[in-house]
Amino acid sequence: MWLQPNPVFGTDLGAGWKGVIHWCQEHSDYLYEYLEGMTPKVNFLIVQMDADVARCEKEIYCYNLSTDCRGRGIEDPLNCSIAKNKLCPQQLPPNAVCSGEPDDRVKYLQGVLNTYLCRNDKVKCVLTIPCDATDSWILAAFEDDIANIEKIDSPWDTIIARKKDYHGIRIPGKNKAKRPYSLLIEKVCDRWDVVKEKCPQALRFEKDIKQAIESFDID
Repeated sequence: MWLQPNPVFGTDLGAGWKGVIHWCQEHSDYLYEYLEGMTPKVNFLIVQMDADVARCEKEIYCYNLSTDCRGRGIEDPLNCSIAKNKLCPQQLPPNAVCSGEPDDRVKYLQGVLNTYLCRNDKVKCVLTIPCDATDSWILAAFEDDIANIEKIDSPWDTIIARKKDYHGIRIPGKNKAKRPYSLLIEKVCDRWDVVKEKCPQALRFEKDIKQAIESFDID
């Protein structure tokens, strides 16, 4: 079941990472009650955010500012006029907030999400933060000769969508169209064991899912 992104739930922040954070903010105080009241039953909540957010989006660091800003406590980090006018004083990593390494980006984003989630022990919550993005899992499934995949920035733009064809699958431009992406994901599923070997965050996701199922006695 999709909770966000989903136009039914409505947000002027879109269906990307800002929409996810916004959804978490709006439901943080009554998340357990909200999930309990849903039909069909929600066994546990999975929240996914690509780690490239911590690589290229200044606003995500407003939750732990490392520099002075005249908008502190006034501006909404998700809809900041200072950032929109390209006057944001915040730095991208490496800085005092995050070293810029994949693991550090993941830890930082986990901290931001956990600010709003999992406050109640009853909430069955799993966070997954692919590094640099879920496209890294595609790369791991298709490419046998590329090492340190989680350290590759923007794998979709730099490798997968660089040409009109990727391993026999037509890629119509830089945007991730539903059909080619679904075909790419099929191989990720088929070679999941390989993906886990190459991408530590994929392995962590599987372990967390299995632990959630065992801990909460989910059928």
